[in-house]
Amino acid sequence: MRIAKLAFVFLFLTSAAWAQREDDAFVGQKAPEFKGDHIWINSAPLKLDSLRGKVVVIDFWAFDCPNCAEAMPHVMDLQRKYAKDGLVIIGVHTPRIDYEKDVTKIRQAVKTKEIPYPVVVDSKYEIWQDYLCDAWPNVFVVDQQGTIQLSHTGVGRYDDIEKVVQKLLAKKGK
Repeated sequence: MRIAKLAFVFLFLTSAAWAQREDDAFVGQKAPEFKGDHIWINSAPLKLDSLRGKVVVIDFWAFDCPNCAEAMPHVMDLQRKYAKDGLVIIGVHTPRIDYEKDVTKIRQAVKTKEIPYPVVVDSKYEIWQDYLCDAWPNVFVVDQQGTIQLSHTGVGRYDDIEKVVQKLLAKKGK
């Protein structure tokens, strides 16, 4: 009986640690700079170093991804609520399938979805690889010093993401 209890505690603790590691594996690390020669939509090319002092949400998505379509309204909501407070959202369009590499289709998707923030086209998966992404969507919240404060793969955690953004924006004046 005692061994069974110990096994349960071990499994519970290791699964809890794994869940934390999966969701926030990059917290505390410096956000990788955008390298390479990429097409930008809605903006001239941006560098994270030039955005120091701002809170940045980096949203990896693809225009024909169902999970990305589910998450997009939440990212757009962050834009509507917090852009005036200094939040910068950068969409990183990384294709899941070949036809999503077509820049004309990406531009059309940005227009159709009424995405107002900068979108960088990452058809060579350079930024994707620098951020060690492995699924769509991926969201990273970066603080004013360029440090990742939240990372999340997949749908959900929208309240958590917003709370981290709010907390970081509140630090702005301090």
